[in-house]
Amino acid sequence: MASCPNCGKKLHITDWKQDCPACGVNLIYFKSNERLLAESEAAEIEHAKHQPGIDRAKAAFFGSAPAIVRIVLSLLPVSALFLPLCIFDTDGGLKKVNVIDIYKYISSAGFGNVIGNAAKRTFPDTQIALLLVSVIMILVCLICLFMSLGKHGKQRNLILNLIMLVPAVLSVFLTFVFDGILTVPFDITENLTITSAKPGIGAYLYIFLIAVILVYNLYLAKKGLKINHTPCYIGGLPSEEYFRYVDEGMSELEIRKKMVDALTAMQEEVRHKEEEARAKEEEQRSKMK
Repeated sequence: MASCPNCGKKLHITDWKQDCPACGVNLIYFKSNERLLAESEAAEIEHAKHQPGIDRAKAAFFGSAPAIVRIVLSLLPVSALFLPLCIFDTDGGLKKVNVIDIYKYISSAGFGNVIGNAAKRTFPDTQIALLLVSVIMILVCLICLFMSLGKHGKQRNLILNLIMLVPAVLSVFLTFVFDGILTVPFDITENLTITSAKPGIGAYLYIFLIAVILVYNLYLAKKGLKINHTPCYIGGLPSEEYFRYVDEGMSELEIRKKMVDALTAMQEEVRHKEEEARAKEEEQRSKMK
Protein backbone atom coordinates (compact mmCIF):
# COMPACT_ATOMS: atom_id res chain seq x y z
CA MET A 1 0.00 0.00 0.00
CA ALA A 2 1.37 3.43 -0.98
CA SER A 3 1.88 6.31 1.42
CA CYS A 4 2.24 10.06 1.06
CA PRO A 5 5.92 11.02 0.57
CA ASN A 6 5.32 14.24 2.52
CA CYS A 7 3.32 13.31 5.62
CA GLY A 8 3.48 9.50 5.46
CA LYS A 9 -0.30 8.95 5.45
CA LYS A 10 -1.27 5.57 4.02
CA LEU A 11 -3.20 5.93 0.79
CA HIS A 12 -6.15 3.69 0.00
CA ILE A 13 -7.64 2.70 -3.32
CA THR A 14 -10.30 5.34 -2.82
CA ASP A 15 -7.64 8.07 -2.70
CA TRP A 16 -7.54 8.41 -6.45
CA LYS A 17 -6.92 12.14 -6.62
CA GLN A 18 -3.38 13.44 -7.20
CA ASP A 19 -3.46 15.47 -3.96
CA CYS A 20 -2.86 13.90 -0.56
CA PRO A 21 -6.12 13.89 1.47
CA ALA A 22 -4.18 14.72 4.65
CA CYS A 23 -1.63 17.40 3.77
CA GLY A 24 -2.84 18.37 0.29
CA VAL A 25 0.55 17.99 -1.37
CA ASN A 26 0.55 17.09 -5.06
CA LEU A 27 1.65 13.45 -5.11
CA ILE A 28 2.76 13.54 -8.76
CA TYR A 29 4.91 16.66 -8.65
CA PHE A 30 6.16 16.34 -5.07
CA LYS A 31 9.92 16.99 -5.17
CA SER A 32 9.85 16.34 -8.92
CA ASN A 33 12.88 18.58 -9.47
CA GLU A 34 14.89 16.64 -6.90
CA ARG A 35 13.88 13.33 -8.47
CA LEU A 36 14.79 14.51 -11.97
CA LEU A 37 18.13 15.79 -10.69
CA ALA A 38 18.86 12.48 -8.96
CA GLU A 39 17.93 10.48 -12.06
CA SER A 40 20.07 12.73 -14.24
CA GLU A 41 23.05 12.35 -11.93
CA ALA A 42 22.57 8.58 -11.79
CA ALA A 43 22.60 8.40 -15.59
CA GLU A 44 25.73 10.56 -15.77
CA ILE A 45 27.44 8.42 -13.11
CA GLU A 46 26.70 5.21 -15.04
CA HIS A 47 27.97 6.81 -18.24
CA ALA A 48 31.16 7.98 -16.52
CA LYS A 49 31.77 4.47 -15.16
CA HIS A 50 31.36 2.71 -18.51
CA GLN A 51 32.96 5.29 -20.84
CA PRO A 52 36.59 4.44 -19.87
CA GLY A 53 35.97 0.83 -20.90
CA ILE A 54 34.58 1.97 -24.25
CA ASP A 55 37.59 4.25 -24.74
CA ARG A 56 39.98 1.37 -24.01
CA ALA A 57 38.13 -0.93 -26.42
CA LYS A 58 38.33 1.67 -29.22
CA ALA A 59 42.01 2.33 -28.58
CA ALA A 60 42.80 -1.39 -28.45
CA PHE A 61 41.06 -2.26 -31.72
CA PHE A 62 41.24 0.69 -34.14
CA GLY A 63 42.12 3.78 -32.11
CA SER A 64 45.57 4.28 -33.62
CA ALA A 65 47.84 3.17 -36.46
CA PRO A 66 49.66 0.53 -34.32
CA ALA A 67 46.30 -0.99 -33.34
CA ILE A 68 45.19 -1.19 -36.98
CA VAL A 69 48.53 -2.77 -37.92
CA ARG A 70 47.86 -5.43 -35.29
CA ILE A 71 44.49 -6.26 -36.90
CA VAL A 72 46.17 -6.65 -40.30
CA LEU A 73 48.92 -8.85 -38.85
CA SER A 74 46.30 -10.95 -37.06
CA LEU A 75 44.54 -11.68 -40.35
CA LEU A 76 47.63 -12.32 -42.46
CA PRO A 77 48.13 -15.96 -41.34
CA VAL A 78 44.79 -16.83 -42.98
CA SER A 79 46.28 -16.00 -46.39
CA ALA A 80 49.06 -18.54 -45.83
CA LEU A 81 46.47 -21.31 -45.51
CA PHE A 82 45.74 -21.07 -49.25
CA LEU A 83 49.35 -21.93 -50.06
CA PRO A 84 50.55 -25.58 -49.95
CA LEU A 85 50.42 -26.64 -46.32
CA CYS A 86 51.61 -30.17 -46.93
CA ILE A 87 53.13 -32.05 -49.88
CA PHE A 88 52.36 -35.76 -50.16
CA ASP A 89 54.21 -38.28 -52.31
CA THR A 90 51.45 -40.61 -53.51
CA ASP A 91 50.96 -43.32 -56.08
CA GLY A 92 49.44 -40.63 -58.28
CA GLY A 93 52.39 -38.27 -57.96
CA LEU A 94 52.94 -35.27 -55.70
CA LYS A 95 49.83 -33.91 -54.02
CA LYS A 96 49.94 -30.37 -52.65
CA VAL A 97 47.30 -29.75 -50.04
CA ASN A 98 45.99 -26.37 -48.86
CA VAL A 99 43.03 -25.28 -46.77
CA ILE A 100 40.58 -25.94 -49.62
CA ASP A 101 41.68 -29.58 -49.85
CA ILE A 102 41.44 -29.90 -46.08
CA TYR A 103 37.90 -28.53 -46.20
CA LYS A 104 36.99 -31.11 -48.86
CA TYR A 105 38.53 -33.86 -46.76
CA ILE A 106 36.60 -32.83 -43.64
CA SER A 107 33.39 -32.57 -45.66
CA SER A 108 33.94 -36.04 -47.12
CA ALA A 109 35.12 -37.81 -43.97
CA GLY A 110 32.90 -35.91 -41.54
CA PHE A 111 34.01 -33.53 -38.84
CA GLY A 112 33.21 -35.99 -36.07
CA ASN A 113 35.26 -38.72 -37.73
CA VAL A 114 38.22 -36.39 -38.17
CA ILE A 115 38.16 -35.39 -34.49
CA GLY A 116 37.70 -39.03 -33.46
CA ASN A 117 40.66 -40.12 -35.57
CA ALA A 118 42.71 -37.25 -34.18
CA ALA A 119 42.05 -38.51 -30.67
CA LYS A 120 43.46 -41.88 -31.85
CA ARG A 121 46.56 -40.03 -33.17
CA THR A 122 45.80 -40.97 -36.76
CA PHE A 123 47.63 -39.22 -39.60
CA PRO A 124 46.67 -36.72 -41.02
CA ASP A 125 43.61 -36.13 -38.79
CA THR A 126 45.79 -35.21 -35.82
CA GLN A 127 47.62 -32.57 -37.84
CA ILE A 128 44.33 -31.21 -39.21
CA ALA A 129 42.80 -31.01 -35.73
CA LEU A 130 45.84 -29.11 -34.44
CA LEU A 131 45.64 -26.74 -37.38
CA LEU A 132 41.92 -26.15 -36.72
CA VAL A 133 42.69 -25.24 -33.12
CA SER A 134 45.26 -22.72 -34.30
CA VAL A 135 42.91 -21.20 -36.90
CA ILE A 136 40.03 -20.93 -34.43
CA MET A 137 42.34 -19.08 -32.05
CA ILE A 138 42.86 -16.42 -34.72
CA LEU A 139 39.18 -15.54 -34.45
CA VAL A 140 39.32 -15.69 -30.65
CA CYS A 141 42.34 -13.36 -30.62
CA LEU A 142 40.58 -10.85 -32.87
CA ILE A 143 37.57 -10.76 -30.56
CA CYS A 144 39.75 -10.44 -27.48
CA LEU A 145 41.60 -7.45 -28.96
CA PHE A 146 38.74 -5.29 -27.68
CA MET A 147 39.77 -6.27 -24.13
CA SER A 148 43.53 -6.06 -24.65
CA LEU A 149 43.84 -2.79 -22.70
CA GLY A 150 41.74 -4.04 -19.81
CA LYS A 151 42.84 -5.94 -16.74
CA HIS A 152 45.17 -8.81 -17.68
CA GLY A 153 44.66 -7.88 -21.36
CA LYS A 154 48.34 -7.95 -22.27
CA GLN A 155 48.89 -11.33 -20.66
CA ARG A 156 45.74 -12.67 -22.33
CA ASN A 157 46.97 -11.63 -25.77
CA LEU A 158 50.32 -13.33 -25.34
CA ILE A 159 48.75 -16.54 -24.01
CA LEU A 160 46.29 -16.69 -26.91
CA ASN A 161 49.10 -16.10 -29.40
CA LEU A 162 51.03 -18.99 -27.88
CA ILE A 163 47.93 -21.18 -28.16
CA MET A 164 47.85 -20.23 -31.85
CA LEU A 165 51.54 -20.97 -32.35
CA VAL A 166 52.07 -24.21 -30.42
CA PRO A 167 49.45 -26.37 -32.25
CA ALA A 168 50.73 -25.12 -35.62
CA VAL A 169 54.33 -26.00 -34.75
CA LEU A 170 53.24 -29.35 -33.36
CA SER A 171 51.30 -30.10 -36.53
CA VAL A 172 54.42 -29.52 -38.65
CA PHE A 173 56.54 -31.58 -36.26
CA LEU A 174 54.16 -34.54 -36.45
CA THR A 175 54.31 -34.38 -40.24
CA PHE A 176 58.08 -34.85 -40.06
CA VAL A 177 57.82 -37.84 -37.76
CA PHE A 178 55.14 -39.51 -39.91
CA ASP A 179 56.26 -42.90 -41.14
CA GLY A 180 54.12 -45.49 -42.89
CA ILE A 181 51.66 -45.95 -45.71
CA LEU A 182 48.10 -44.69 -45.28
CA THR A 183 45.11 -44.33 -47.56
CA VAL A 184 43.73 -40.80 -47.16
CA PRO A 185 40.86 -39.49 -49.36
CA PHE A 186 42.11 -35.95 -49.82
CA ASP A 187 40.33 -35.95 -53.14
CA ILE A 188 36.64 -36.71 -52.76
CA THR A 189 36.58 -38.93 -55.84
CA GLU A 190 39.63 -41.14 -55.26
CA ASN A 191 41.85 -42.62 -52.56
CA LEU A 192 45.50 -41.73 -52.67
CA THR A 193 48.14 -44.01 -51.14
CA ILE A 194 50.64 -41.82 -49.31
CA THR A 195 54.25 -42.95 -49.04
CA SER A 196 55.77 -39.79 -47.56
CA ALA A 197 54.79 -36.32 -46.45
CA LYS A 198 56.50 -33.03 -45.76
CA PRO A 199 55.28 -29.53 -44.78
CA GLY A 200 54.68 -27.05 -47.56
CA ILE A 201 55.65 -23.39 -47.82
CA GLY A 202 52.23 -22.36 -46.51
CA ALA A 203 52.81 -24.17 -43.20
CA TYR A 204 56.12 -22.40 -42.63
CA LEU A 205 54.69 -19.04 -43.62
CA TYR A 206 51.69 -19.58 -41.35
CA ILE A 207 53.95 -20.26 -38.35
CA PHE A 208 56.17 -17.30 -39.23
CA LEU A 209 53.22 -14.88 -39.40
CA ILE A 210 51.88 -16.09 -36.05
CA ALA A 211 55.35 -15.54 -34.57
CA VAL A 212 55.26 -12.01 -36.00
CA ILE A 213 51.95 -11.37 -34.20
CA LEU A 214 53.45 -12.66 -30.96
CA VAL A 215 56.50 -10.39 -31.28
CA TYR A 216 54.33 -7.41 -32.20
CA ASN A 217 52.10 -7.95 -29.17
CA LEU A 218 55.20 -8.09 -26.99
CA TYR A 219 56.24 -4.78 -28.53
CA LEU A 220 52.82 -3.20 -27.88
CA ALA A 221 52.78 -4.59 -24.34
CA LYS A 222 56.01 -2.72 -23.66
CA LYS A 223 55.23 0.47 -25.59
CA GLY A 224 51.49 0.67 -24.92
CA LEU A 225 48.68 2.16 -26.98
CA LYS A 226 47.44 5.72 -26.72
CA ILE A 227 43.95 6.03 -25.22
CA ASN A 228 41.84 9.06 -26.09
CA HIS A 229 39.72 9.53 -22.99
CA THR A 230 36.27 11.02 -23.54
CA PRO A 231 35.55 13.79 -20.98
CA CYS A 232 32.62 12.90 -18.73
CA TYR A 233 30.79 15.32 -16.47
CA ILE A 234 28.49 14.72 -13.53
CA GLY A 235 26.41 17.77 -12.69
CA GLY A 236 29.02 19.96 -14.37
CA LEU A 237 31.91 18.41 -12.43
CA PRO A 238 34.53 16.31 -14.22
CA SER A 239 33.85 12.67 -13.37
CA GLU A 240 37.31 12.21 -11.82
CA GLU A 241 36.71 15.16 -9.52
CA TYR A 242 33.23 13.94 -8.57
CA PHE A 243 34.41 10.43 -7.69
CA ARG A 244 37.29 11.89 -5.69
CA TYR A 245 34.84 13.93 -3.61
CA VAL A 246 32.73 10.82 -3.01
CA ASP A 247 35.77 8.78 -1.96
CA GLU A 248 36.80 11.57 0.42
CA GLY A 249 33.41 11.33 2.11
CA MET A 250 32.17 14.78 1.09
CA SER A 251 28.49 15.31 1.84
CA GLU A 252 25.90 15.43 -0.91
CA LEU A 253 25.09 19.06 -0.10
CA GLU A 254 28.72 20.13 -0.49
CA ILE A 255 29.01 18.25 -3.77
CA ARG A 256 25.83 19.93 -5.02
CA LYS A 257 27.30 23.33 -4.17
CA LYS A 258 30.40 22.53 -6.19
CA MET A 259 28.15 21.38 -9.04
CA VAL A 260 26.35 24.73 -8.98
CA ASP A 261 29.69 26.57 -9.05
CA ALA A 262 30.90 24.41 -11.94
CA LEU A 263 27.70 24.91 -13.94
CA THR A 264 27.83 28.64 -13.29
CA ALA A 265 31.42 28.77 -14.53
CA MET A 266 30.44 26.80 -17.64
CA GLN A 267 27.57 29.19 -18.34
CA GLU A 268 29.88 32.17 -17.90
CA GLU A 269 32.38 30.62 -20.29
CA VAL A 270 29.68 30.01 -22.90
CA ARG A 271 28.37 33.58 -22.46
CA HIS A 272 31.89 34.96 -22.81
CA LYS A 273 32.47 33.01 -26.03
CA GLU A 274 29.15 34.19 -27.43
CA GLU A 275 30.06 37.81 -26.63
CA GLU A 276 33.42 37.38 -28.34
CA ALA A 277 31.74 35.88 -31.41
CA ARG A 278 29.27 38.76 -31.58
CA ALA A 279 32.10 41.27 -31.17
CA LYS A 280 34.00 39.67 -34.07
CA GLU A 281 30.88 39.74 -36.25
CA GLU A 282 30.30 43.41 -35.50
CA GLU A 283 33.95 44.17 -36.22
CA GLN A 284 33.73 42.41 -39.58
CA ARG A 285 30.53 44.25 -40.43
CA SER A 286 32.11 47.59 -39.59
CA LYS A 287 35.09 46.79 -41.82
CA MET A 288 32.80 45.88 -44.68
CA LYS A 289 31.04 49.25 -44.38
